[in-house]
Amino acid sequence: MSRIGRDSRPLTKLQVLRRWVMEHLGSDRHERRVSAIARRLVSVTSTLHDLETRELRLLRMASLVHDVGRHAGEREHPSVGADMLLDDDSLPLKNRHRRALAYLTLYHRDEVPDVGEELVLRRGDNAERLRLVLAFLRAADSLDSRSLPAPKLLIRRRGRRLRIVCRVPQDSAKARRVFARRKKFRLLEELLGCKVDLIVTPRRRLKIAA
Repeated sequence: MSRIGRDSRPLTKLQVLRRWVMEHLGSDRHERRVSAIARRLVSVTSTLHDLETRELRLLRMASLVHDVGRHAGEREHPSVGADMLLDDDSLPLKNRHRRALAYLTLYHRDEVPDVGEELVLRRGDNAERLRLVLAFLRAADSLDSRSLPAPKLLIRRRGRRLRIVCRVPQDSAKARRVFARRKKFRLLEELLGCKVDLIVTPRRRLKIAA
C-alpha cells in the first residue's frame, strides 16, 4: 500500500488515484466538480434507481479518472485513459475494478455500446449495472467544463421529470453548446425512465425573473 506524510498512514484507493491523475493532468478541479454533480444527481433521483454503496464508490473513482487521457490530447482521450487504467500496475485495483473504470472512462462520451458489445469487460462483469453508473457519469460530466467557468446548478425533480438549470456567468453560444449536450443525458433518461429538461441561462437574467 502506498504511504505519504509524516505519520505514514496508508493512502486510500481514492487518494492514490487522485495523485495519479494529478501527476498526469496537474489539476483535478474539474474531476472533483464532476464527482460532486454526480452525487447530487444520484441523490435527487434516489427513488428511481437502486445504486449500491460499492457502485457509488465506483462512480466517485470514475469521476476522478475519466479524463486522465487528456494529457495525450483531446481527441482520443477516452481510449488513451482506458488503456492507462488497464496497463498501469501501480494502481491498487482489483482486475474487475480496473476493467470497470476503464469501461467508464472509455464510454464517458460519444456512443455507448449495447450490453455484451463492450470492448473492455469480461463475462461476469455486471455490464447492466455499470451502464447505470455510466449514465450518471456522462450526465455529470456534461454539466461542467474545463474551458468555461463552472455554472451554478439548480437540480430538481418532480416525479419522472428532472429539471436542470445551468446559470452561467455570461450567455454565449459556446456555453449553450457545452452545457446543453442532450445526448449525454439520453442514457440516464433511458435507464431511469425519466425526462430531463435542461436550461442554460445567464445568472443575471434568472435573478431578474425571480
